[in-house]
Amino acid sequence: MKISEIETELDALKKQKASKIKEVRALAMSDDSDTTDVQKGVASVDDLQKQIDALQAQLDAVKKAQGLSDNSTDDNTRDDDPDLPEERSLKGQENMEIKVNQEQETAEVRDFMHYLKTGEKRDNGITTTEAGVVIPKEILDIQKVPTDNINLSAVINRVSVTSGMGTLPILQKNTARLTTADERAENPEIANAVLKGVDYKAITYRGALPLSMEMVQDAPNLKTLLNTYVQEAKQLTEQYQIGLVLQTATAVSATTTDDLKTAYNTGLANYSRQWVVTESFYNAVDLLKDGNGRYLLQDSIASATGKSLFGASVTVVADDVLGVAGDAKAFVGDPKAFVLEALRSDIAIEWDHNENFEHILSVALRADFKPADTNAGKFITFGATAGK
Repeated sequence: MKISEIETELDALKKQKASKIKEVRALAMSDDSDTTDVQKGVASVDDLQKQIDALQAQLDAVKKAQGLSDNSTDDNTRDDDPDLPEERSLKGQENMEIKVNQEQETAEVRDFMHYLKTGEKRDNGITTTEAGVVIPKEILDIQKVPTDNINLSAVINRVSVTSGMGTLPILQKNTARLTTADERAENPEIANAVLKGVDYKAITYRGALPLSMEMVQDAPNLKTLLNTYVQEAKQLTEQYQIGLVLQTATAVSATTTDDLKTAYNTGLANYSRQWVVTESFYNAVDLLKDGNGRYLLQDSIASATGKSLFGASVTVVADDVLGVAGDAKAFVGDPKAFVLEALRSDIAIEWDHNENFEHILSVALRADFKPADTNAGKFITFGATAGK
């Protein structure tokens, strides 16, 4: 291979490398640049440099074999050309300027490529200010406002059903007793068990949350957070539907501590009693003291809130679950016996919507919420004054 051919190919590779470097720079400085594409560009520049180094070594070897110096020309150049000295002088000056420029550009390019690969700044190269446009904007961890994590579906009777509508039998409270009988007399019958049929019809609750692909790419942890977000939306739907059922319990008005005790003590003896209260009710009762100056709410390790009222655990929900903001409302009794959730399906899906370049998160709940044993609880409206 002739020296001129090698030099021509070498010049072409250098131009190709310079073009690729400009392309990588432009890509790195773009606001919507992809790190993977930048890395591929850097690797491509490295490959071109390896080809240039190999070709340069080949050129040096050929020149050495022919006894030529770097400033020598090939066999086609005539030494007796009268214009040659002047041309050589001009060419030498031009080559000197090109060499200086190339050295400066090489140092800049080398530092730039080093920065793209390692993120480290070199003292004699690219500066932090110059590199500002190629530093990806930091996506901080998303601050998520806490959601009400008290899910009442955990304390009710949640039954999976196989049909969209039907009747669920509920065995009512047992009031049967045995009677006395004479020796060898026929056994008297026990009162028949009472089955109450609760009709249900599954209603569909559903919703979808679209996410742009740009959001998913720029904040990798966003998708996980929003998956949780849509699940919480489903749980809150259950929460408020259960709250509506609890509000149908026998209404009781209480204005004193004694009223609260009476509501708790009477009519619920055979049920597993607990309190489901609004924040306003909890606050009002938390300020109450008995005749000995002790607060009514007592510490309890068995309660989610760490408190008990008259020995029963207390679950606190938002005011609007059992009414409206500011309402001091409470359900006391057995929510598992009182509320029936007929669950037909509970689905969470996601898919890509390619036409709009977006990702869709979706959840659906098919269920019905009904009162089952209506004797299993009371719904209290409290209007006490401090100190009572």
